[in-house]
Amino acid sequence: MHDAQPSRTVSARSLEDAGQWLLDLQAQPERFDDFDRWLHSDDEHFEAWAQVNRAMDALDQQAPTTRTHWPRLARSHRPWRVAACISMLAVGAALVFNPAWRADYSTATAQTREVTLSDGSRLTLAPHSAVNVAFDGALRQVTLMQGEVFFDVVHDAQTPFEVRSDDAVVRVLGTAFDVARSQNGLAVEVRDGTVGVNKQYRLTAGQRLWIDRQSGKATQTSVAPTEVAGWINGTQFFENVSVAQVVEQLERYQHGWIVINDPALANKRVTGLYDMRDTRRALQALVAPIGGEVHEYSPLLRVIGHKKPIIEK
Repeated sequence: MHDAQPSRTVSARSLEDAGQWLLDLQAQPERFDDFDRWLHSDDEHFEAWAQVNRAMDALDQQAPTTRTHWPRLARSHRPWRVAACISMLAVGAALVFNPAWRADYSTATAQTREVTLSDGSRLTLAPHSAVNVAFDGALRQVTLMQGEVFFDVVHDAQTPFEVRSDDAVVRVLGTAFDVARSQNGLAVEVRDGTVGVNKQYRLTAGQRLWIDRQSGKATQTSVAPTEVAGWINGTQFFENVSVAQVVEQLERYQHGWIVINDPALANKRVTGLYDMRDTRRALQALVAPIGGEVHEYSPLLRVIGHKKPIIEK
């Protein structure tokens, strides 16, 4: 990592370019090599990159944001306009797109939260999660808007308990289970009791159901009950999932982005137990066995790519 001097003055053009790269890499991670060339083409670029990252990190601390919906910025001939747009877009995205602003209960980066509902049922929210709760006497309903939640539901044969997320409906009377919503799909894991999903599937303790978001295909597998919602204690076990799925989970435990610059690497299947509290160590453990390596370009950006072979002279 290049050591830039924090007090160094940089040009407005370099700051503009750094801000644009911050957005472009999220939308087009395959442009990482172009970014790498720009970064190393001038010492000033390192300082511009550091300053933009510090500014965005400060903004990130002020309000939870979701970067998935950030619009692409067109280049401007007025650098101050670009800087203003970046700030306004980030705040606007937080207000408009982030479910946490419309949720009854939510969590921020690296934060978990336990909530006790009026019936005595307990919810434990994973980082970057949000739910709405609606009890009407005949039905206890929770809508999972984003993230992952472990449910410990008080038994009530007269009042079913439902968890809704997109088109999936998880229905129980009283049990302990985990529901995780991600970009790729929905996972339901049962620690204790019986869970029904979409009136088609019935899961008991030690069973897991994965519903793929793109294809709609459902896959049922086994899971050790003790491993359900292991993230509550800081570790999470993944079995035969893609690198991209693990990375999506790890992003909830750190500020900034983790970019995978090779689709083949992102789609590789892995199995392992990772410490979610130490994302740097978890990423190394994730990619090293499959020939990958992690490059850290700022506190807000880590890039995963194939490990380059060492050429002996």
